[in-house]
Amino acid sequence: MAQSNQSNLKEEYDIEEMNKQLDELEGSDRTLYGWMAMIILITAVSMSLFHLYTAGIEMLPRMKQNAVHLGFALTLTFLIFPIKKGLGQKKIPWYDLILAALGAFTGIYIIIIFADLLGKVGNPNTLDTVISFIAVLLVLEATRRVVGKPLVILAFIFMLYAWLGDKFLPEFLGSRAILPDAINHFGFSWSEIAEFMYLSNEGIFGTPITVSAQYVFIFILFGAFLEVTGAGRMFIDLALSLVGSFKGGPAKAAVVSSGMMGSISGSSVANAVTTGTFTIPLMKKIGFRPHVAGGVEVAASSSGQFLPPVMGAAAFIMADFTGIPYLEIAAAAAVPALLSYTAILFMVHLEASKYNLSGIPRSELVSPFRILANRGYLLLPIVAIIVLLVMRLTPILASFMAIMGAIFIALFSYRMQKRFGAGFLVSLLFVGGAYGGHLLFGLNKYVTFVAAGALVFALIWYALGKKIEGEGQTKFGWKEFFMACEQGAKNSLSVVAACATAGILTGVVTMTGLGPTLSSMILNLANEQLILVLLFTMFACIIMGMGLPTTATYIVLAAVMAPALIKMDVPVLAAHLFVFYYGILADDTPPINLPAYATSGIAKANPVQTGIQGFKFDMGALLLPFAFVMNPMLILQDDTATFLQVALSIGTAFIGIIAWSTFIQSYLFTKYGWAERILAVAAALVLLNHIWWTDLIGLGLFGLIVLLQLWKKNRDKGLPAENTAQGQA
Repeated sequence: MAQSNQSNLKEEYDIEEMNKQLDELEGSDRTLYGWMAMIILITAVSMSLFHLYTAGIEMLPRMKQNAVHLGFALTLTFLIFPIKKGLGQKKIPWYDLILAALGAFTGIYIIIIFADLLGKVGNPNTLDTVISFIAVLLVLEATRRVVGKPLVILAFIFMLYAWLGDKFLPEFLGSRAILPDAINHFGFSWSEIAEFMYLSNEGIFGTPITVSAQYVFIFILFGAFLEVTGAGRMFIDLALSLVGSFKGGPAKAAVVSSGMMGSISGSSVANAVTTGTFTIPLMKKIGFRPHVAGGVEVAASSSGQFLPPVMGAAAFIMADFTGIPYLEIAAAAAVPALLSYTAILFMVHLEASKYNLSGIPRSELVSPFRILANRGYLLLPIVAIIVLLVMRLTPILASFMAIMGAIFIALFSYRMQKRFGAGFLVSLLFVGGAYGGHLLFGLNKYVTFVAAGALVFALIWYALGKKIEGEGQTKFGWKEFFMACEQGAKNSLSVVAACATAGILTGVVTMTGLGPTLSSMILNLANEQLILVLLFTMFACIIMGMGLPTTATYIVLAAVMAPALIKMDVPVLAAHLFVFYYGILADDTPPINLPAYATSGIAKANPVQTGIQGFKFDMGALLLPFAFVMNPMLILQDDTATFLQVALSIGTAFIGIIAWSTFIQSYLFTKYGWAERILAVAAALVLLNHIWWTDLIGLGLFGLIVLLQLWKKNRDKGLPAENTAQGQA
């Protein structure tokens, strides 16, 4: 019964259909066939192969790597995304072919002039200036098509600010400086702005695009390979088997699977489509309202950007901005990320309790042991990447090895299941080929060990599969390899465009010295009161992040707002994580909420209502950043703390989050009255600061809430059912 049901459910989860939905959501309703489709396939696969080569064999110099990376991305963007939605194009129009060619040329031109590039900064010729203008305009147009207008408008405002410096109003208006004295600067011409953005390594080719080219793309490609090999589906099946039978089980499974997938996907929208395609119909089936089902997936998918190892690309940018090792950042984010997901899970549990929504009968679910016995090998690349990072391998090399591991284990397992003898021989040939590649072409020696390890584990899972009845291995061959390469490149386009445009923003900050100026203004406005600075920063993150990708939000606010927090003696990492977390929350802020548009389409719900629900579920951990700023033990930044102190700190933060979640849902065991809501807010607030006496007060308040709720629940048992239902409505 369970196996049959699982097979039926699998039909709902189609990778190609999911990718089509993702393309449509991100603005591409262009459907291509024949040679035009082949051009996109070749370009996308070439982009992925280029990054595999540079990650595993030889990285190019920074500007060359960035130029090729951006050139590929601009080319693909204009080939795939139409000038506006709704055209239903069946071919690429001539003007987009020209723009695609120009996009490629902007990358090629940097490589051509690379030897003379340093001398051209500040002393460009006419061609350099023309190409600079073209590059800036192409980046802005690509960003408009893939990401949306808000980021483009913000970039234009920043460039306008750079141009307006030292400009004066006309005489009849008083001949005063246009900009206030507090933010005025020497001013730059439009050509100087364009040249700085394109020819220097602090504009378009600055830190954001460098991180995208060196780190982020390879992790996104890793996520694409996991999806094609069946790991994404396995995450959902495993989560469903573990928590699907509990109250509101499919919603909890959505949270767990979205967390697992979101930790490596780097995109909230891709995560929402990947897992929501499967989990949202199941949530609706057990009684979740459509917009609530979509909202749960929105919150779970967006919060995945806070989970290590990828953290929505921000971990790598943060490491570059702060000089803190990536591994330390990932470790610091782990506890808050888990607390955040705990809050979402508890909010889901309360939602299910309010409406008495049960889970899926255990008889209809496959056991976790059977899933792991048949497809557990798909988890090995994720285990491998964590182990390699802990071993202090660079994130680039660790992700490259994980991709190789995903390819080898999927290929070897499928071939052996299909025909053991031939599959085993093919596996041996690949192991030998990896060793030969190391000797002849400089392929990293670790690839041979990864291939050999994949062979051993493939043999183990082949033996397990023979003993335990269940679903077989996912097909993997050349078609699936190219599909993963193509999808990885496509999935990266929004990140590349956002990083390139964010480079314009940070370039203006560098040119004008805006960062320190705004930090001083914020401190003066807040009268140097930490809580006010934190509140100003929170609202700035949420407002600025509406409609912007999380990565772009973080980059801008890390340059502008984080310095103000650091001046208030907030630890550097805490300041940057604070900004990043609220940038993620802004991703769920209506009315501009891309993940909500993704899930509302699947749930057949109103996107604004879905976005509001997603924001509500994410608000369970709204106070968490305040907690880790006040108490650095939560991000493992207090070297004097003992293990017991850290454990107690995490425990009280957990209870504070539970109290806050009950306030938002207005429910624990039964509906809250005004007294319980006030007590819940008070308990959450005093548990923010890890001081023994405030913790005791918070625990006491929450204990009082529990007693009140138990008393009300027992009292309501004697009431007629309709009265109880009205009380909970």
